[in-house]
Amino acid sequence: MASQERSVLVLYGSETGNAQDIAEELGRLCQRLHFESHVEELDATDLNALLQHQLVIFVISTTGQGDMPHNSLLFWKKLLRKKLPPNCLSRLRYTCFGLGDSTYLKLDQLGAATFIDTYEADEQFPDGIDGSFIRWAEDLKKHLLEHYPPPSGLEPIPEDTILPPRWSLGPALNALSEKIQEINVSSLSINHTNATPTEPNLPPPGLLPIPAGWTATLTQNERLTPQEHWQDVRLASFDIPAHPSGERVRCVPGDCLTLYPKNFPHDVQKLIDLMDWNSVADRPLDLSACKSLPHNLYAPASCTLRDLLLNNIDITAIPRRSFLKNMSYFSSDEYHRERLLEFNMPEYMDEYFDYATRSRRSIIEVLDEFTSVKIPAERLLDVFPLIRGRDFSIANGGTSAVHPSHESSTRVDLLVAMVKYRTILRKPREGLCSRYLASLLPGATLRVSYKHVLSPIHGTANAQRPLIAMATGTGVAPVRSLIHERLTHPFPAPMIIFFGNRNRAADYFFEDEWRALAEDAAKKNSQLLVFTAFSRDQREKIYVQDLVRKEAPRLEKLIPQRAIFAVCGGSTKMADACKRAVFDPFTENGDEETRKEMLRAITWWQEIW
Repeated sequence: MASQERSVLVLYGSETGNAQDIAEELGRLCQRLHFESHVEELDATDLNALLQHQLVIFVISTTGQGDMPHNSLLFWKKLLRKKLPPNCLSRLRYTCFGLGDSTYLKLDQLGAATFIDTYEADEQFPDGIDGSFIRWAEDLKKHLLEHYPPPSGLEPIPEDTILPPRWSLGPALNALSEKIQEINVSSLSINHTNATPTEPNLPPPGLLPIPAGWTATLTQNERLTPQEHWQDVRLASFDIPAHPSGERVRCVPGDCLTLYPKNFPHDVQKLIDLMDWNSVADRPLDLSACKSLPHNLYAPASCTLRDLLLNNIDITAIPRRSFLKNMSYFSSDEYHRERLLEFNMPEYMDEYFDYATRSRRSIIEVLDEFTSVKIPAERLLDVFPLIRGRDFSIANGGTSAVHPSHESSTRVDLLVAMVKYRTILRKPREGLCSRYLASLLPGATLRVSYKHVLSPIHGTANAQRPLIAMATGTGVAPVRSLIHERLTHPFPAPMIIFFGNRNRAADYFFEDEWRALAEDAAKKNSQLLVFTAFSRDQREKIYVQDLVRKEAPRLEKLIPQRAIFAVCGGSTKMADACKRAVFDPFTENGDEETRKEMLRAITWWQEIW
């Protein structure tokens, strides 16, 4: 049990890693003020643990329909238990930094009180989430210094002083028994990948030890767009067999399959050369010797540094501010050190954006520019980000998700746009997962995980409500899944799809399938209509929201039937435009209060990325 005296617990709920990174930064801020600092994900925390710390800071992002992140759901259920006494958290002093709407965190109802005002940041703010956080963190620091000053005689640890590592590979690098040293390193790497060696410049083919993971076999990796088209969009299909227990994946609309990409050997070797790690890169590591390891490190106890770099470390990510700051501690050049620290100063936020985010520089590229930086191998897990799984909406559902010849397996379709582009630096870029997926051939096996939809809009009852779906690009994937599922029910309500992309000839995904599904709907005394907007096929650009507004009289008849509206793909800007295209005409053509009441009865479901 942690001592409550000068102890701060920082809890995060995160989908993309932004909230986790901010939580880690807050943990370091408190550590510099001589607090005993603990950073954990919400689901790893028991309610009793909240009372074992003097202060608790929540960092929570929202997802989908303002839902809690997946790694916060268990914690949320604990808070909602009816048997909890009203004042069970009366000793809790907390605050919250929200990335989006976090008003659902109703700790006050259980007696808790804030020690500093909570804050909700938004990407739409002028200075974005980073700028908002820097200002809020500075206010937090001032409050802590004033109301919870360090013990007598202690000054805050200066920013230019490096903190002890939270996770160190030192014990793993040093714990080499004679028996381990005799192991052939190449055979150890093969054992880690659980497969025979592959071509020199392809990611290792082995299965990662992902808890609650499933083994999936790639059966199809088909390009849907023409070869000469600027964008490579693929339909990737996987077969996922049932567990020996008989449990199998059951697809429903809105669910996601999570893929875990790997790095390419030549990128890993470049980093090893830059950091001067060649002497230790292939020495066996005993991770069991480490006191603690990151929660989401999917690696076996016996591996090598090269194995970790290939399978677990995100070396091509855009560096966060915290990474650049950590780089500064290991620079032997004063100018490099000052430049790296500037990126963390509020007055240089624009420069950080231009240098890292706008130009999409990768960690390897930054280390190649700041050649004076030599990060010790034992600091690998403390400085570098881990590869996070990438979530993809499933594009099939209902009976189409059952393997045609093996009912114990599940077929999962993903519609994936390969991320490949040039930045303002004119350098070609590829997304890590896109590049990894493009390298896989049918028959390849990999470990995946499965995320269930948090706000479902499928099922028998929902199938009796009209569906109006608005999708752009690969956002049509969950719409396809939803249409498949609805057609498994008798007499589904009318369905309308508004689909937008650039060019009909290249970007009209599932065109022939929509016709076949419309015929299936007609057989069930239902209706499936598809309206398309291809913005670049004419001089005047036409977007999905333009079609929605044009069809306002048709939607006016469906809204009173508690229609379901699904907006997928695109951006928040596109989703907002679609909402205005639905709401504005409807409220203008009748009694405003009556019509607003009808709009409150609809379901507005978004999946935006």
